[in-house]
Amino acid sequence: MFESKTERTKQLLVRYIRDSKMKRGDKLPPQNQLRKLFNSGAVTVSSAINTLKKDGVLEVKDKVGVFVIDPYADGHTGRVIGITMLSIGDNLYYSCLLTCIQMLLVENGCKVRLFRTYKEINTERILFDIDDFPGLRRSLEGEEIQGLIHFDDFTQEALNFIKNKNIPLIFAGSQGGITNNGVFFDHQGILRAAYKKVKENGALRPALICQTSIRKCLDNIFTEIGGNVEYIFSQKSANQCVELAKNLLNIPKEKRPDWLIFLDDFQALALLSTLSCSLPPEEMPGAVVMCNLPSQFYYPVRQIILFDSNLEEFSKIVVELLIEAMTSGQLETGKVLYLPSEYKK
Repeated sequence: MFESKTERTKQLLVRYIRDSKMKRGDKLPPQNQLRKLFNSGAVTVSSAINTLKKDGVLEVKDKVGVFVIDPYADGHTGRVIGITMLSIGDNLYYSCLLTCIQMLLVENGCKVRLFRTYKEINTERILFDIDDFPGLRRSLEGEEIQGLIHFDDFTQEALNFIKNKNIPLIFAGSQGGITNNGVFFDHQGILRAAYKKVKENGALRPALICQTSIRKCLDNIFTEIGGNVEYIFSQKSANQCVELAKNLLNIPKEKRPDWLIFLDDFQALALLSTLSCSLPPEEMPGAVVMCNLPSQFYYPVRQIILFDSNLEEFSKIVVELLIEAMTSGQLETGKVLYLPSEYKK
C-alpha cells in the first residue's frame, strides 16, 4: 500500500500526541525537533501540521508555536492494529471478545484491520501460519500495521517472523498454546473457584465440560481439587455437547454427574437444553456457567450459578498491554493471567 510522506508523518505526529498523553492547549516541540524525531523533511512536517490544523487537531499560532486542540478530532488514527481470528460465525465468545477489543482500540485512537482464516480445523489444537490469514504477510512486510492481536495460536516459525518485523504481538484468549506474550484467562483459577461453589452446594459427582483445546491445562487441577478425571468431558462445539448430553442420559442415575461446570455458555445451553427434554426437573443437574453474556440465556436446571467472564475488563487489559508495548518498543510483554473479579469473591 502506497503511503505519502505527509500521511506517514501525520500518523507519527498523531501517535506522538497520544503516546505523550497531550491534552487541549499543550504545545508541541519545535518543528526542527519533530523533523529529527520523525526523520522527515521540513516541508513534510509543515504539510502534516497544516493538514491536522485543517482537521481541527492542531492550532498554529504565528511566532508562538503549535498547540493541541483535539487529539481525537476527525477520527485520525495514530496506529493500525491487526487482529487475526477464525471465521466462525456462530461463536459467541469470538464475537463478544472481538467487539470489546475493537471498541477499545478505536477509543484509543487506533484503526482496526481484521485478518480471518477459513482453514478447517480437524485436530484438538491447531497452530496457524502467517499465510493462513490472507493479506497478513503483505501487511507485515509493508509495515502497514503497528501491532497485532491474535485469538488463536501461531506456529513458532510464525511467531519468529512477526518478532523479526518488530511488531508487538499480544495473544488474547485461553490458557494453552506456545506463545508467552498476552493475556490469558486463568482457567485453572476459574475451575478452583467453580468447584468450591458446587461443593458448597452439596455436589457429589461434579463434572467439568470444557473446550478440547484447554483440557490439558485442567486435567491435573480437576483431580487435585477432588474431582474424578472420568467426569471431565472436552468438546469442540455446541453440537458435540448435544451428543454428550445423550451419552450422559445413558449413565445410570446414581452415577450420573449431579453438577456440571461449564467454561462456555453456548456449550452449557446446548447440553442442558438437550438434557431437559428427557429428564424431569428434579433429576436435572445443577450448573456453574462462565458466561460471555451474563443473564442472556435461560438454563433449565434445578440450581444455577452464573459467573461473568467480564470480557470488557479482559479486553481493557489486552489493549493496555498492546499500547504499552508499542509505546515502549518492548516486544516481550510476558504472560498476564486474568481471573474475573467474580471468581475472587
